[in-house]
Amino acid sequence: MPKTKGHRMIILSSVVTSTIVLLLYQTLFSRRNSIEFQECGLDCLRHDTKPFILTTPGCTIPDFDPMHPSVAKFRVKKPKNYTCSRRRPLTEARGLSLVLHRGRAEEYGVLEEQLMCEYQGIVRVEQNPDNFTMDCDKKFSLKEKVLLTDAITTIDEDGVFVTCHSNVRKLYETVHYFLQPRRSEAKRKLFQEKYGGQRGDMLSVLIMGIDSVSRANMRRNMPKTFHFLKDELGALDFQAFNKVADNTNPNMAASLMGLTEKELTETCQPKRTKFDDCPLIWKNFSDAGYITVYGEDDPYSGSFHYNRYGFLKEPTDFYNRPYMLVSHSYTRHNAGKKGSFVLCLGGEKSISVIHDYSLAVADTFRDTPYIAYYWNTGITHDEVEWASATDVPSLEYLRKLNESGVLDHTILFFISDHGIRFGDIRQTYAGLLEERLPYFFVLFPPWFREKYPEAWKSLSTNTKRLVSNFDFHVTLNDILVRGYENDTKSLPAILHGQSLFKEIPDSRSCEDATIPEHYCTCERSQQVEAGHPRLRKAAEFVVNQLNYGMAVFPECIQLRVSEVIRGRMGQSRKSVRPNEAPKTNTISVTFTTLPGKAAMEATVRQYQENFELTADVSRINKYGNQSHCISDPFYARYCYCRDLLPSVFPTIYA
Repeated sequence: MPKTKGHRMIILSSVVTSTIVLLLYQTLFSRRNSIEFQECGLDCLRHDTKPFILTTPGCTIPDFDPMHPSVAKFRVKKPKNYTCSRRRPLTEARGLSLVLHRGRAEEYGVLEEQLMCEYQGIVRVEQNPDNFTMDCDKKFSLKEKVLLTDAITTIDEDGVFVTCHSNVRKLYETVHYFLQPRRSEAKRKLFQEKYGGQRGDMLSVLIMGIDSVSRANMRRNMPKTFHFLKDELGALDFQAFNKVADNTNPNMAASLMGLTEKELTETCQPKRTKFDDCPLIWKNFSDAGYITVYGEDDPYSGSFHYNRYGFLKEPTDFYNRPYMLVSHSYTRHNAGKKGSFVLCLGGEKSISVIHDYSLAVADTFRDTPYIAYYWNTGITHDEVEWASATDVPSLEYLRKLNESGVLDHTILFFISDHGIRFGDIRQTYAGLLEERLPYFFVLFPPWFREKYPEAWKSLSTNTKRLVSNFDFHVTLNDILVRGYENDTKSLPAILHGQSLFKEIPDSRSCEDATIPEHYCTCERSQQVEAGHPRLRKAAEFVVNQLNYGMAVFPECIQLRVSEVIRGRMGQSRKSVRPNEAPKTNTISVTFTTLPGKAAMEATVRQYQENFELTADVSRINKYGNQSHCISDPFYARYCYCRDLLPSVFPTIYA
C-alpha cells in the first residue's frame, strides 16, 4: 500500500523527535559523567577515552580504553607495593654532611656503643680510549675506610659507601651522594658575573623518565600521577607522541641527539661501544653555561649503558653512575619479590633514590640554570603491572617539586621511551599500539602562558598533533636559544623534527615526523586472517633477512617460521586519504619461530612480489639466556644458541 503524505509527515516527525531526545540524552549523559568524575575522582579517568587519540588529515590513531576487554586484566586491583626496610636508616646525607644516627642502633639489634660505622669514597675508573674494552664503564674503586666518630661529618667526596657493623656482624650498607661545589663552581661564578645572578627567562630543564610505560598504561596503573599532572599541575599531555625506534637507546638518541639509528652508528658510534663523541644535547647547554646532571637507577640497562654502551669520561658535571654501580653491587635487593626487578637500593626504593637526587639538584641550583636527565628503569622494565608501583612515589615527587617553588624557573619533561615491549599484552592489538605510544608531559612555569601566548598556543595545538622524539630534540634546542620568545632566535632548520613552540601542520604523517613505518600508529590497515598466504610469505621473508644477518654468527641456529599469529594489511601511511596512497602494500605480521619459540613482529612493504623491511624486527617475548653465545646487542634479540639444542633435536638445525 503506497505511503501517503500524512504518513511521511508522521515518520519525519518521529525522526525529529527521536533526534531531539537523543541529543538531550547525550547532553545529560555528558553532564552526568562530569559530575560522576568529580565525585569518584581517579576511578573515572578511564572514561575519557575517545574513538581516536588523533584524527587529522595526516594521521588517524585509534584509542583503546585502558580497560578494554583485551587489556583490562593488566590493571592491578591493588597497586604493587613493597617495603625496602622497616628500620630507619643509620645515616643520611644532609647537604655536604654525613649524619650518623647512633640512637637508632637498637633497631638493628645492638647497643649504641657496639655500633661501628665507616665510609669509603667512590671513584669512577676512566679508561684510556686507545685501550678501550667493552666493560670499562662497569668499574669503580673504593678509597680507604674512614671511621665515623662524630654525629655530623663533612664530606668532600661525590659519593660514599657506608657500612655499619658490630664486631664482625654486618648490620647496614648504603650509598650517599653529595653535590660538591667544585664541580659547578666555574659555571656558577661565570653566571653571576654575566647576569648578576638574575635568571630572567633563562629556564632550567628537568627531564624525568620512567622506562617502558605507555600513556594508556599510565592511565591504567598510574592514575594518581596522571590526574595530578593534568588536572592539578596543568601539564601539557602530548597524546599522540609516537616513538621512533625499538628500545630505550635509539629513542633517547633521537630525543637527545636528533639522530636516527643509522645516523647514530655513522656519526658517533662506529664501534658500537661508546657515546663520548655523540652530539648530546647537554653539551650544547654546557657550552652556554648550564650545569649538567645525569642520574639513573639501573646502571646496567640505563639509557646510555644499554647492552654495554657507555662513556669513557664523565659526560656531565654531576654523574651518578659510579655510585649507582656501588649501590647495585652491595645494596640492591627486591624486598622478597620474585623477578629481575631493581626495587630497592638499601632501605630506599630505587625510583625514590633518583627522585631525591633530583630534588637535591633542583634545590642546590636555584640560582643557576641547569639541564638534568634522569631515568628510572628498575621497576617498570619487565612487567606492565609494575607501573603501579611507581604511581605513589611519582605523585609524592611531583608534589615536593611543586611545593619547593623550583618549577617557577624550570621546564619539566615527564616522559617515557616506549610502552612495555614483552609479555602477554603484546599479543593484543591494543598492546601493539601502547608499545609505540609512551606518555609525554611537559610542564612550564605558571607565568609562561601569559608571557608567551603565541608559543603557548602552538604548544597546546601540538598536543593534538602527531609528535615524535625528534620534535622533543628540536624543542630542547629552541629552549636553549629561547626560540619561544620570537622567530628570530629560533635555530635554522634541523634535519628531523620541528619545535613544539611552532604549530605542527595537521597534514603531518609518520614520514614527515621521521617515524619508521614499523612503529607508525597512524591507522591505514585492516586485520586479516592469520592463515592469509601473504602473511606467511612476509614472515618467511623477515626470517630469511634475520638468518642472513646472523650468518656471521655460526653459534646461532638458522631460524624458521613456526606459526603466524596475526597480521594487518593496508597501503602506505603517507596520508590517510586513499587516493593519495601509492600502489605499495604494507604488511604487519606477528609470528613465532623455531627453535626457541621467539615471538616476532615486523612491518614490511610489498611492491608486486618484492618485500622490504621498514625497520628492525621487534622481539615481543623475553629471550633470557637464548643468545648467551654472542655479545652483539642487535642480534642477541633473535639468536638461539646452537649449544642449547638437545642432542636428539631434528637434524634440520644441524
